[in-house]
Amino acid sequence: MYEHILVPLDGSKNSQQALEEACKLAKQFDSTLNLVTVINNTNFYYGAGAAGMPPSMYDDQHKIAENIINEAKKYADSQGVKYETSIDIGNPKNIIAHVYPDEHDVDLIVIGKSGVDAINRLLIGSTTAFVVRNATTKVLVVNTKD
Repeated sequence: MYEHILVPLDGSKNSQQALEEACKLAKQFDSTLNLVTVINNTNFYYGAGAAGMPPSMYDDQHKIAENIINEAKKYADSQGVKYETSIDIGNPKNIIAHVYPDEHDVDLIVIGKSGVDAINRLLIGSTTAFVVRNATTKVLVVNTKD
């Protein structure tokens, strides 16, 4: 039923709980998890014609993304589920809702109710809300246990 389950990860408690739920589904359906974190480069444009994120800031963000993916891999390994990983760069909303699912035949997106970026959530809306409204695949939103 679900061959490929996308799990967007941002290091938040909600994304960890989404991973836990996705692992349960992967065991039940013998699915492959697609563990993805997105470096949001849309926060690093300083005006018209700006080149984007400075290299040192990109390096820092990439290290954070690698840590998030490595923690997710450890958990998935402990649960005995298959997975693929990806660190993408761009607009997280678009990548999670459209780009990654279209390119990887994703059957289900399992996403946390909210992530780590409270300021963007207040200013432009949550990634989760965007994904729920715009994804062309099924979406399961996992709420925090607290």
